[in-house]
Amino acid sequence: MRCAIYARFSTDKQDVQSIETQLMMCRQEIARKGWDEVACFTDAAESAATLHRPGMKAMLAAVAAGGIDIVYADAMDRLSRSQADIAMLFERLRFRGIVLATRKEGQVTPLHIGMMGTINAEQLSATSEKTRDALVRRHAMGRNPGGSAYGYEQRIKHDGNGERIRGLQQIVPAEAAVVVRIFEDYAAGMSPIAITRRLNAEGVPSPRSGKTSGRHPGKAAAWTPNTLTGNAARGTGLLNNPLYAGRRPYGKQTYRKNPDTGKRQAFINPEEKRANTIEVPELRIVSVDLWERVKARQATLARAPTSQAPALPFFAQQRPRYLLTGKMTCGSCGASYAKSGKSRFGCQGAAKKGPTWCDNRLTIRQDDLDARVLAGLSTEMLRDDVVVAFLAEYEAEMQRLVAETVSTRPEREVELANLDRQIGLAKAAILKGVDAAMFVEEMKVWTERRQVLLAEQDAAQAASTESELLHPDLGRVYREKVGQLTAAFGDEALKAQAFERLRALIETVVLTPEDGELAIILRGELASMLELTASVAMQNAPSAVAEGALQVKMVAGTGFEPVTFRL
Repeated sequence: MRCAIYARFSTDKQDVQSIETQLMMCRQEIARKGWDEVACFTDAAESAATLHRPGMKAMLAAVAAGGIDIVYADAMDRLSRSQADIAMLFERLRFRGIVLATRKEGQVTPLHIGMMGTINAEQLSATSEKTRDALVRRHAMGRNPGGSAYGYEQRIKHDGNGERIRGLQQIVPAEAAVVVRIFEDYAAGMSPIAITRRLNAEGVPSPRSGKTSGRHPGKAAAWTPNTLTGNAARGTGLLNNPLYAGRRPYGKQTYRKNPDTGKRQAFINPEEKRANTIEVPELRIVSVDLWERVKARQATLARAPTSQAPALPFFAQQRPRYLLTGKMTCGSCGASYAKSGKSRFGCQGAAKKGPTWCDNRLTIRQDDLDARVLAGLSTEMLRDDVVVAFLAEYEAEMQRLVAETVSTRPEREVELANLDRQIGLAKAAILKGVDAAMFVEEMKVWTERRQVLLAEQDAAQAASTESELLHPDLGRVYREKVGQLTAAFGDEALKAQAFERLRALIETVVLTPEDGELAIILRGELASMLELTASVAMQNAPSAVAEGALQVKMVAGTGFEPVTFRL
C-alpha cells in the first residue's frame, strides 16, 4: 500500500520538533503495517482552522495526481479542526478510493468524522474564546492586546518571579518623528499621495521595512497612500490610530476566516461589543490639537453618505468592472495597472509611490487595451504549433496512466472476487443461524476494501476514455469560439455572459515600457482554454471524468507551460 504522511503544528510558539515527533511515530506504525511511504507533507506554524495551507495543498495535488492509497496522520486534529473541512477532505479521498487513517483513531470512518469533527471544532472554538477573553483582560489592565503599531515597540520588563510582563510598549523616537511629520503635513493640506511619494524619495523606512513587496519580491516594501488613510470606519491607517493621541480602543472589529480563501476578513463590531477606550498618555506621540486638526480635515474631505441609493447585492459589489480588472501588472515594478483617469489605465506603483519606486508613467486607453488583448486571444493563443506539442505530450501521458491502471487490473479483479466470496460466505452463515456479531469487524473491513477496489476500477475505466475527450482540431475550434465570444462582448444583450468567459481565458497581462510605448505580454489560462474547446464527448462526460481530463498532471514540456505571447 502506497502511503502519504501528513504532519502539522499550530503556531511558531510551539515546539518545532513536534512535526519530527509526529513523523517518527507515524513511520513506526507504517513500518509495522508493511506500507510503503511514497510522500511526506508538513505544515509548520499553520492553523487547523482552514485547509489553505502549503503542505495540505501539496498533499491534495498529489492525491489528485494519483499514486497514493492511504493518507496517514498522527491524529484527525492534525489534518483539520473544522467540521466542514475534515468532512470535505474525507469525501474527496473516498471518491478517489484513498483510505484516510490516523495513528490515534485508526482508519477514519463517517462515525469519526461526525464525532471527532465536532469535538475538534468545539476545542478550536473554546481556544478562540479563551484567547479573546485574555486579550480583553490585558486591555483592561492598560496593556497592549495586539501587535505594535508604527512608532512603538515592545518594552521588556519582568515581574518579581522573573516572568515577562506581556503587553508593555514604548515609543520609538525615530519613527515617532515620522508620525508627527505625517500628521503635520496632512493637516497643512498635503495629499496622502504627495506625502508618501516624498517619504519614498527620501528613503524613509516604511512600516513594513525589511519585508519585500508582495507583488515584486525584488523590491523592499514602500509607503503607500493606504498606509496613511486606511479605512476610517475600521480605524485602520496611520492617520486613524488614536493611540498616537494617547487613547487605546479595543474590539472595534472582529476577524473571521473566509472558508473559500482561508484568509482573515474584518467585520466591524456593534458598540455594545467593544471594550472601553483606555487612556495611555505615556504613549502619546501627537498633540491633541494636531490630532483634532487632522480629524477636521478628514471630515471636510469625506464623501457624503449615499443612503438614498439602494445597496448593491454582494455578488454585484465583487464583480470586476472592466474586462482586465485585477489581471494587469506593470512589467517594471510588479504593481497593478488600474484606472488612471476617465478612460486610461496606469501603473499604481508609479502613481502612488513615486519615481523612486517605479518610473513607468505610460498609460493606455481602455478600449485600445481591450482590443489588443481580444485580438491576441483570437490569433496567438493555441496556435497550431502549440496545439501539436500539447496533444502529443497529452496523449503520451494518458497512455502512461492507462498502462499503469491496466497493469494492476488482474490483481484487483482477483482480490475483488475473493472479497465477494468471503462476504457471500459470511451472509450464508448468518442466514443459517450463526451469530452476526461474529462477523461485524470482518464485514466492515471487507466492505471498505471492496469500495476502494471499485473506486480504483472506476478510475481505470475513466482513464481509458480520457484520451479521446479533447477535440482533435483544438486550435480551429478555439479560434471559432473566441471569435463568437468577442462578437458577443460587443453586444450589450450578450456582453455579461461573454465577459466572464473571456476573463477566464486570461491569466495575466503584463505591460512594460519599451521605446516610449507599452509592450503587452498576454498569458492565457490553459485549463480554461481546454474547457472552452472541449469536444461534445467532454461536455457530455460525467463531471468527475471531465475534471480529471482537464486537470491531469502533465510531464514538463512546451505544450504545458502557460500559454504566453507578446502582442
